[in-house]
Parts: sequence; structure tokens; C-alpha cells
Amino acid sequence: MKHVLLKNPLSSIKSLSQLNLLMSVLFIVFFNFSFWHEIQKIVSPASITGYLLILSIFILLVLIVNWVFTLFTTSRTYKYFYGLIFGLSAICCYYISQYNILIDSEMIRNVIETNTSEAKDLISFGLLLYLLLLALIPTTLVLKTNIDHPSFGRLLIEKIKISLMSFIAITAILYLNYSSLASLARNQPYLSHLIVPTNFIFASISYTSDQIKSTQLPFNDIAQDAEIDDKNLPHRKKVLIMIVGETARADRFSINGYPRDTTPLLNDRELINFNHTSSCGTNTATSLPCLFSHLGRKAYQHKIARNTANLLDFYKHAGIDVQWRDNNTGCKGICDRTDYLDLSKANDPVLCHSEECYDEILLQGLEEQINNNTNDQFIVLHQKGSHGPAYYLRYPPAFEKFKPTCKDTQLQKCSNEALSNSYDNTIVYTDYFINETMKLLESLDTGTEASLVYVSDHGESLGENNLYLHGTPYFMAPESQTHVPFLYWTSASSGDSSLSMSCLKHNNTQPVSHDNLFHSLLGLMHVSTSQYLPQLDIFAKCHIS
Repeated sequence: MKHVLLKNPLSSIKSLSQLNLLMSVLFIVFFNFSFWHEIQKIVSPASITGYLLILSIFILLVLIVNWVFTLFTTSRTYKYFYGLIFGLSAICCYYISQYNILIDSEMIRNVIETNTSEAKDLISFGLLLYLLLLALIPTTLVLKTNIDHPSFGRLLIEKIKISLMSFIAITAILYLNYSSLASLARNQPYLSHLIVPTNFIFASISYTSDQIKSTQLPFNDIAQDAEIDDKNLPHRKKVLIMIVGETARADRFSINGYPRDTTPLLNDRELINFNHTSSCGTNTATSLPCLFSHLGRKAYQHKIARNTANLLDFYKHAGIDVQWRDNNTGCKGICDRTDYLDLSKANDPVLCHSEECYDEILLQGLEEQINNNTNDQFIVLHQKGSHGPAYYLRYPPAFEKFKPTCKDTQLQKCSNEALSNSYDNTIVYTDYFINETMKLLESLDTGTEASLVYVSDHGESLGENNLYLHGTPYFMAPESQTHVPFLYWTSASSGDSSLSMSCLKHNNTQPVSHDNLFHSLLGLMHVSTSQYLPQLDIFAKCHIS
């Protein structure tokens, strides 16, 4: 009896085709709970027709996954293949079920471009449990199988035969259920990003293809004609600091009407608050380079932006000294041709802990650096900001204004109150950080024209509709992920005298987006170039002639 109980349930399988078909069924049944939950809600089967449609979808997916497995496996490599697929699928299943995310090429980009500090925040007991149940156990069973090893010719013939049969069967199912399946694909395009493992397989192929194409494109230096055009203004040293926020929602800033006092210091500042601002994307890997690009959201492509001059290049060509100070995951290629200072792992016992630093580290030595440089300067401060899910690590203990807080990266385990408290505390700290940067600019040497722009890369979902974090495809992203804060401030004593603040205040409720930043910041520093579009410069109408 003991021997029977311990017997490998896959021991009777002797051919690769049998194993692939069984694994396909297993994946569609056990790795796609989120997908089937969505299908059940959408189809809502109340008759035999609805159940037949769900059965057709099941068979269709088994055929597609079996075809993919057939293409990628051989009798000598299948153990390695399934070990990898089980592991990656278990990880995807966990994050789909826990945070309600979708797996597409942008999510793959996010994963690849993250750092160890961010990755560490996403590791939890729940993830380890998924890896045990959905990866380790089935991989162990596959490793103990012993299938036949046909010749290369026989294996090739078998792959061709299965591919042809799959193609015919898939075509037949699509033909018989065309109207229903077409309606699903058209009205719920996100469903394909829930199907494990094809979602991350095809997304990875798409991402890799995009990266290869990117390396083949020549660099397009469209910034060569950039120059300073302020001949009619008195010459003064200009310093513009741009704080790029991380994962900050506009609706969580009390300066935007949020009932909690999350921005007490900014509330007391004379500044311009563009409170209807939309982001370029829902993740840093897209929004950050798009923010500094001339392309705009609709025309934005990674491979083009990566190989085209951006705002920093225009400033450099115009003779402005540029520096990128980072406390996040890097500049995503934006600062490849400019001065870059990574402060995210600085050795500071007060501002740094657990292999990461608080955002105040970005101000270290900055005042002296600015004063010692007589040139015009543009400095980017890239925040850690409100990056989740470990919101409680983003601010010093002194800024834990709202309690209780959520100190678990499995956000569903926290109450809505605790989760909101932790996130709101990150905004309180951001408020302090922005104000400290303003105080630094106010203390600069007399005669310096000092200004500050703050804008977040994207927002964040905090459990609304069971959605967490960010990265939802833009076409279906909630406003919480796309509505971002955008502020402009200039020192009263040394600010830009060429701008009418009353004019800006009169126009600050107009809808704007990341598309406006490239042109607005060129205009703000009086940079002339053929790429500048005055109609997208939100400051243009308020310049004093």
C-alpha cells in the first residue's frame, strides 16, 4: 500500500507528446484560476450555450498551450523546460491572484528593469507557498519521468504532425464559435494577459524583439540645434530642479482636495498646482522615458525613444549643465549621455537602512555643488517616493503620521485603513522632501534664478476593485494609476521674473499631461529648438514679453 501511495502518477507516460498534452491540461486547470474567474463573470453561463462556449475556450487553450509545449520541448530538454515553466508560472499566478495584475510586455520590462531592493519587497511567504505547490512538486514529478528518446527525424515528424492537427482543431473551434470568441477578444482584450503560461512566453518574446530592434537603430540626435534664447532678458544664473515622484496619486495630496492633511507644508507654499495631469504610462519603465521624450504618449515607442535625444540632451546642447541624482531604479537610459549619481545605496547611517535610502539622500551635497558651479543647471531628483508594496519602508519613523500601518507586502492581509495610512505617510514624507528642496533653492547664492518642478511618473491602485500596485494596461487603467500630481514653484526672491504667476494660477486647472513636460521645460529654461512646440508649453502664454 505504501509503495502505491508513493508511486509517481506520471510513471505510465512514455512519450513526450503524452506528457505535453497532460501538462497542457494541468496548466489550463490549475494555473488559470484568475482567468476562469473572469470568464465565469463575463459569460455567466445560464444555459447549455454558455457552458459549451466555456468548454470550447478550455479546449482551445489546451490546444494552444500543447502546441507551444510541442515546439519548445525535446525528449532531452523537457525536464529543464518544465522546471523553468513551472517556476515562472507559479510566480505569475501568485502576482496575478494577489495584486490582480496583467502580464504583458510592459510588465516583463518592469520585472527586468527592477533592482534587488524592489524585488526583495515582493518576496513573501505566500509566494514561497505558490512555488512549493505549483512549481517544486510538479517539477519533481516531471524529473522522475522516463520517456522514450526517438530519433531526430521521428521527433521532427511528430512535431509537424501535432502542429498540423492543432492548427486544424484550433481553426475549427474558432470557426464554430467565431462571433462569441471575437466579441470576447474585442471587448475584453486583457483576458489574454491572464492566461498562464502563454502570457509571459509571448510577452517575453515581444519584449526581446523590441530590445533587439532597439539596438539596431542608429542614434537620432535631434537636439543639435538647441540653444539658449534669452537675449532680451537680464543674464542670471538659472537652476531648475525637477523632482520625479514615484507612484504618487494626485488624489492623495491634500493640496488637491484630499480630506487628510498629507501635504501641510505645500499647502502653505505659493506654487502652481496643475491638478488635472495625466501620466504617459502606468509604470516607471514607460512613463519615465516618455516624460523626457518629445514623442508624447500616443507616438511613444521604447525603441525610438531609447535611440533619440531627450530633454537632457537638449539642455546639454544648449550649454546647460545636467545631472541626474537617483534613489530609485536608475534613469531607464535617459541619462546615458549626462552626469549620473546613484545615491540609492549611499552609506549614511541616518538616511539609509536595509540596503536602501530615504529620499533626503538626494539633497546630500547638492547646495554646495550648485553654488560652486557658475553655469545654468538642470538637476533631476529621482525619488523612491511611494513605491509599493512595502510603503512603510519609504519614510522615516518620524513621518508615521497615520496609524495603524500595513507592514506586510501581501497587501490583501492588511485592512483598507492600514493600507491607506501607510501610503498616505509616504505622501507626508514627499511633502517634506519637496519643501526641503525648496528651502535649499531659497538658500542659494544671491542672483540665482531658482525654480522647481515636481511630477510623478504614474499613480497607484490601493485595493480599489481588488486592484493593487500599478502597471495595468493604459486602455483599462483606473484613474488612480494615471492621475498624477504636477507642481511648479519658483523662489519669491530669485525666481523667474519672466513668468507671470497670476497668469499661471489663472490657467492651472486646464487638463495637461506628461506630453506637455518636454516643451514646457524647454520654454522654462528659454531653450530654442525646431522640436519645441509652443502649443504644448503650458508656460508659454504666461511669459512676460
